[in-house]
Amino acid sequence: MQVSSLNEVKIYSLSCGKSLPEWLSDRKKRALQKKDVDVRRRIELIQDFEMPTVCTTIKVSKDGQYILATGTYKPRVRCYDTYQLSLKFERCLDSEVVTFETLSDDYSKIVFLHNDRYIEFHSQSGFYYKTRIPKFGRDFSYHYPSCDLYFVGARENNVCDINSVHGLFATGTIEGRVECWDPRTRGRVGVLDCALSSVTAESEINSLPTISALKFNGALTMAVGTSTGQVLLYDLRSDKPLLVKDHQYGLPIKSVHFQDSLDLILSADSRIIKMWNKNSGKIFTSLEPEHDLNDVCLYPNSGMQYRAAGHFECEGLQAEQREEGRGEVFVGTEDGCWVRDVVGRRSPVCQSAGSVGGMGWEAGGASAGGPRVTMLSGWVLSVVRTDADHGRRRHFCPPGRR
Repeated sequence: MQVSSLNEVKIYSLSCGKSLPEWLSDRKKRALQKKDVDVRRRIELIQDFEMPTVCTTIKVSKDGQYILATGTYKPRVRCYDTYQLSLKFERCLDSEVVTFETLSDDYSKIVFLHNDRYIEFHSQSGFYYKTRIPKFGRDFSYHYPSCDLYFVGARENNVCDINSVHGLFATGTIEGRVECWDPRTRGRVGVLDCALSSVTAESEINSLPTISALKFNGALTMAVGTSTGQVLLYDLRSDKPLLVKDHQYGLPIKSVHFQDSLDLILSADSRIIKMWNKNSGKIFTSLEPEHDLNDVCLYPNSGMQYRAAGHFECEGLQAEQREEGRGEVFVGTEDGCWVRDVVGRRSPVCQSAGSVGGMGWEAGGASAGGPRVTMLSGWVLSVVRTDADHGRRRHFCPPGRR
């Protein structure tokens, strides 16, 4: 387990180390763990938390208990139970998934958008219904008041989102505009020209920016990502952006998330995840995985983030907790393994990671090399009894706390 620091923010890589081949017998695995220090220090918090080849999308259920991810090859979806720290189920699909959404609080109702124009509905028991849309879809959103699914794609639209407060439907076009629609009247109520607003004095634009990411936060705030690497923060009452943030890589923004407890915005392209203050634009910290990113998922009410990429890499599996807030992010990458990072500031405190029975672990304390990279020393993963759920909970505790 490694700890790196950027802007006085510590990032804990929980899965740093060598992985063991699945074809090895249990006896050979135990023998290899005794000989190789890197293998012995590797942590597997969730059983089989990986994809065979590539992870394309990753999401967390609304109740926070399940992590769902799609990938290849073969096309499949995997569901992980964070309470049991294990793989809940795996289902193979007929074609690759563009994106998906959970319609219920858990995994019992899921809808998949496939790259062959098919829409597939799954229930708790498995496949339920399949239909086909007229054009190839790129994204969709679910309108809860009317139980409608809105799909965008083909030649005009890239992404879409629905405001959970007042139900405004917004879609980003290839012409660099954001169009807002009222689902009640099914008419357009406004248009934002983001392509022109994304061009600043420091920007180097070689082509017309298109909208590649879109996210609402509250009733009036909206973040827009462009194909040229800019993130624009809007107040819906104005057609001018409050803030323009440039990733300076020239790569399309793949996802944008809000971390409300710390007033942060997490924006990601295929190369880096940047966390910055939504009021000033000041960089909080950043994450650069070894492989290209496909998707990023922020765990609800935390600082943990999951990243999806070609090789199903997840950074931020275990979250930190600070005096002023906490956060967790899941990420999938292009090489098929999960990387778990904990972003922390000041003194981290014990963070629950799910229910488990009779388990304890202590991290080593050797250095991993580099002036600002060290091994996490003295931390203990302990199992304690909680009165809330009458079960056992797994905790990471710093030195001096049990």
